Amino acid sequence: MATPTQATPEEILDEIGEDFLTCPICLEQYQNPKVLPCHHSFCQLCLEKLVNKTGTLNCPNCQKSVQLPGNGVAGLDNNFFMNSMLEVVMKRTGEVSDQSERKCEFCEETEASVFCVDCEQYYCDVCCEKFHKKLKQAATHEVLTAEEYKKGKSKRQSVKATENCKVHPKNEMKYYCDTCRIPICSECTIIDHRIPDHSHRYLQEVADECNKELSVLVEKLKVKAREVDQSRAEVKDACKKVTEQFMVNKQKVRKQRDALIDKIEKEERKLIERLDTNCSLQIKGLESDISDLELKYENLISTCSYTEALIHHGNTVQLVSRSTSVIEKMVKMVSTDTKPSIEQELVEFFPSDDITTDGILGLLRSDVCISQCTVDNIPKCLLKGESINLQITTKDRSGKPVIPRQAVEVTLTKPDGSKTNLDVTDNRDGTHTVTGNTDMDGKYQVAMTIGDQEVPGSPFEIPVIKGLVKTLGRKGNNSGEFDQPHGLAITKNGDLVVTDFNNDRIQIIDLDGNWKKTFEYTQFEKSFLPTDVAVSADDRYFMTDLNNKQVVVSDEDGKVITTFGQNELKHPRGISISPLDGAVYVSDWDGKFADETDKEGHCIRKYTQDGQYIKSFGKYGLEDGEFKGPCMMVHDNQGTLVVADCDNDRIQVFNADDQFLYKFGIPGQKEGQLYYPCGICLDPDRYVYISDCNHRIQKFDSSGRFIRRLDRKEDGLNYP
Repeated sequence: MATPTQATPEEILDEIGEDFLTCPICLEQYQNPKVLPCHHSFCQLCLEKLVNKTGTLNCPNCQKSVQLPGNGVAGLDNNFFMNSMLEVVMKRTGEVSDQSERKCEFCEETEASVFCVDCEQYYCDVCCEKFHKKLKQAATHEVLTAEEYKKGKSKRQSVKATENCKVHPKNEMKYYCDTCRIPICSECTIIDHRIPDHSHRYLQEVADECNKELSVLVEKLKVKAREVDQSRAEVKDACKKVTEQFMVNKQKVRKQRDALIDKIEKEERKLIERLDTNCSLQIKGLESDISDLELKYENLISTCSYTEALIHHGNTVQLVSRSTSVIEKMVKMVSTDTKPSIEQELVEFFPSDDITTDGILGLLRSDVCISQCTVDNIPKCLLKGESINLQITTKDRSGKPVIPRQAVEVTLTKPDGSKTNLDVTDNRDGTHTVTGNTDMDGKYQVAMTIGDQEVPGSPFEIPVIKGLVKTLGRKGNNSGEFDQPHGLAITKNGDLVVTDFNNDRIQIIDLDGNWKKTFEYTQFEKSFLPTDVAVSADDRYFMTDLNNKQVVVSDEDGKVITTFGQNELKHPRGISISPLDGAVYVSDWDGKFADETDKEGHCIRKYTQDGQYIKSFGKYGLEDGEFKGPCMMVHDNQGTLVVADCDNDRIQVFNADDQFLYKFGIPGQKEGQLYYPCGICLDPDRYVYISDCNHRIQKFDSSGRFIRRLDRKEDGLNYP
């Protein structure tokens, strides 16, 4: 670390110059300078005048609001460096009191004739020779005549190198308490900052660390300052280009006006005004960017100057005491965005070929700000044969609809990969209507471009369905036949695992309905009665067994690995595995609806995959987080749990910490309402699909907004 005390007053003054000691408000030499949190300094009196005038204090340089301490401006930090330099300047220019009038500080009788720089005391010749010089510790002290000291002749006279402890004023602060983050003296280390409750280091060691970190940050801020300066030049150049484009368009308008002068004066003024307004708005915005960048630049430079002064001319106590706030500010400034978003929204005049359509002179077409453009009426899903009917609104940077200079094009990609251009109608008010037809089911992609840029969100996906795709299985007890299939899971390879409830078994079939496996269990006390099934990440099957009040775990071949839950479960229904920690969730109740229930259970029970019981949450009731007959449930990939609260005719959603988030669902049998919802699942876009006792499947978004009913009455769903 550089030693600031080696600099002489002359060297310091030559380095900083006279302007450094001038208050920006009164333009006079600082009087009791105070430093604000933004590192700008002003006279105490100047700041007090500002506060008395406005009642608040904003930095006169950067306009940052300042929170005053309880004692007002006087409580703000003194600018230690500025005060020290002012004292040196006063001594150098002779603006100090006549030292010849001082008395010897030892005998207090004789007039002082010499000054010890190290002791900071005045002596007469006799006391200096007989007492001071005979002290061993004073052998290396620098002694000047009073006149020499007055003129600043000392080689070591500069900013004070050390400070004494405020608690123990006789002791020099040589240590730093890492626990309290303050400088301390040796006496503090054994009284108020005692080991092991407090951790100490040498103050110089901490100062070295601060110096190193501050030096690195200063270099980074200088780089930022250069970036801001470059950005400022780019913005000014953008202003010039906008102005030039305005002039070009102005000439175009006037050339067309000359051909139709008698008819077009009114429209000419209107067009010019619009161009001028557009230019003025853009210039105003760009000038605002310039002002912001100049303010950033000034703040960066002033902070660099202040920090460099702190590094090179502050003592260790001052460096350590100020470093925390300075570092926080500098780290924040280093992350400052120095690259403005320069978007020149050029307006171009297009002469009219048809004055009945485009006006007498023509149309003003503008550059579109692609990020502001919007697309409306995007359907969540269509039935095959329904029409696509979208609207694109082209806007400028301010969000105002404009007629675009660029072409608007829309391409439709069908599920079979074929492409076609959709009809785009320019409504000449900043909107475009897009129309097309769907002639097959599957996922359509709608890509929209304005000029050579894609509209935000493009390509848009529109699912088109044809209704019922396929029916798998039939009623019976043979392989591939079912009697009241309750729960369903899908394996990694796409096979369906089905709980064949009334047949007391699990069946596995492929997506074409072909039977693959059957799991049957006869080793339990009662017949195996599966209600739901979940597949773990390692391909184990977790099945709720209603009759035996347990969860059965098997491998993918049906071999039982373990069972658990017999001590807690009363009527296990749904089961789901969290993708975050693999915990197994089981919905439980007594199996009785409405007034018949004994109100036991009605909760979600949580286990490890090894069967260790973790906890339960929820109870019987109508309030948030309470249940009446919880049935099937499912996790999304963030661990959010969605539960079908059957007898409450609603869906409840819990976060990964099992805390209630929100609920949705209105009791009823109309579309969008819920009537004893039992089954539930999610798709990758977090749309929620719910089967209820009104023999239907409905689709909702993740917030509970109804999208559509998926099945048709003729599909014949019966308590799905």
